[in-house]
This record gives sequence, structure tokens and C-alpha cells, in this order.
Amino acid sequence: MRHLVFALAWALPAAIASAQDGKAVYDTHCAACHQPDGAGALGLAPPLAGTLGKRMAVAEGRKYLPGIVISGLAGKMESKGVIYEGLMPSWQQLSDGELAAVLNHVLNTFNAAELPAGFKPIEADELAAVRAKKPTAKELRGWRAASQ
Repeated sequence: MRHLVFALAWALPAAIASAQDGKAVYDTHCAACHQPDGAGALGLAPPLAGTLGKRMAVAEGRKYLPGIVISGLAGKMESKGVIYEGLMPSWQQLSDGELAAVLNHVLNTFNAAELPAGFKPIEADELAAVRAKKPTAKELRGWRAASQ
């Protein structure tokens, strides 16, 4: 029992710090285009709010989000009936932990109502697996289509 209490006491601050780090990463690298509330900027960046949670119900969605932040994506994209044409830069210079934290921040802050039952946060090792294969734009578009 003592070990369990110690493990929980040690893990809780790490989980809180990770969530805070995700917000910090978002505020630093994402909010300028996707806006502080995740609503996006018409003609510039699609909304993140209310658009990503359902993707987490399928394997392609769990690969798509890490793939976007690792590889970036350029060209036309439709979101909530609006066509966006632009460039999502790659954020591969950020660590797998930072990218997992920011994705979980976006999912839990802006998409919580859409997350599937039993949703498990994206882990750094999922980012590492995607990073090792660095998906192509064609793969990303396929994963996006399969996870809508």
C-alpha cells in the first residue's frame, strides 16, 4: 500500500506538469494561427476546437494527429464546411513528450465532449513511432479521410 501511495504522489505532479506544459507549448507554437481558444482563423488555420475528438475513436486518427505535427501538411483542407489552403508547419524540432502534451491539451481542452469513451491520452511513444516513419502528405490525407 505504501508503494502505491508513493507512486500516486509521484505521478500526480508529473501529470499536472505535463498538462501545463501542453498548454505552454500550445500558447507558444499554435495559438497564433489556431487562436487561444482553438477556434482557428478563417482563411488561415482551421479550427481545432470541436473537430478532433471523434478522430480518436479509430487508429488512423491516432496516427493522423501525431503525423500532422511531425510532418506538417500543405494544400487544401476542409473543416466545418470551410476550405482552407495553407501550410501547417512541421514541429518535429519539439520532443515527442512536448508534442504528446500539446496534442493532449488540444484534445482535452477543445474536444473533450467528442472524445470516445475510454479515451487514452496520446503517449510520447506514439509520436516516436510516427516520427520514425515520417508520414507523407498522401498518408496524412488518407488517415484524415479515414478518421472523419
